[in-house]
Amino acid sequence: MITQEKYRTAVKELLASGTVKMVIGYKPGSTSDRRRPLFIRTSEEADQLVLDSLCVTNLSGYLVAEGLLSDEKKVGIFLRPEGIRSINILAAESQLNADQVVILGFDSIDRAVSPLQGRHASDFSDLIGDSKEHPRQIPEEPLLERIGKMDTRERFDFWQEEFSRCIKCYACRQACPMCYCRRCIVDNNQPQWINTSSHTLGNFEWNIVRAFHLAGRCVQCGNCDRACPVNIPLRLINQRMAKEVMEEFDHFAGLSQTQEPVLASFKKDDTETFIL
Repeated sequence: MITQEKYRTAVKELLASGTVKMVIGYKPGSTSDRRRPLFIRTSEEADQLVLDSLCVTNLSGYLVAEGLLSDEKKVGIFLRPEGIRSINILAAESQLNADQVVILGFDSIDRAVSPLQGRHASDFSDLIGDSKEHPRQIPEEPLLERIGKMDTRERFDFWQEEFSRCIKCYACRQACPMCYCRRCIVDNNQPQWINTSSHTLGNFEWNIVRAFHLAGRCVQCGNCDRACPVNIPLRLINQRMAKEVMEEFDHFAGLSQTQEPVLASFKKDDTETFIL
């Protein structure tokens, strides 16, 4: 265990030594049960840092903000295990240089926060490997199991009802570290691939296309669930896709910085069971 004050001291030391130009962490949110991102550049700003079991947002998406790492200087960032996996994926997909990312790793179990040893993504290889062998249960796991027992028609009806609430705000896209495209397919209107209206067909198109884009890439951080203003259980789809990819290709997202995207690579010994 480590006290919150020691985390603040560690941040101040990184800034004072010039090791990093900025540290991305957490500060109190608009209500007592929420935390929001904090971008720390000075010792005084470090005093605002909060680190507790409510710090669940995966902050890695901020690292791909346009221009942030273009000066080749390092940035520190507080990350849980799923956030560290995100760094590996973003590095593998050439979206950032992992050597520029100084990780202040932490995890929370039973509301207690504990540090993770290491400063670079490669330092956490054993931890991530263990996550593959012993995946963490998500809160919605019972519902996922119930959906798995439904027949095709029942599952379709379930998701049709859930997606009917979608208002096409794209908050899930904005919150997801893996949705880094400067121009999303849904924003393209020449030609228009995805219907932008909030209705049954358009909602299905958007949510299913996004789920396929995240297949083998989602780290189950839950950012999309928490961002959705109408509480669609989006993480359930991604969790199911992750299980399918694991069963078919033995692929666990974010294992390393050299891991090829499962749906963007080809192996001669792929089973190709999807071909009828």
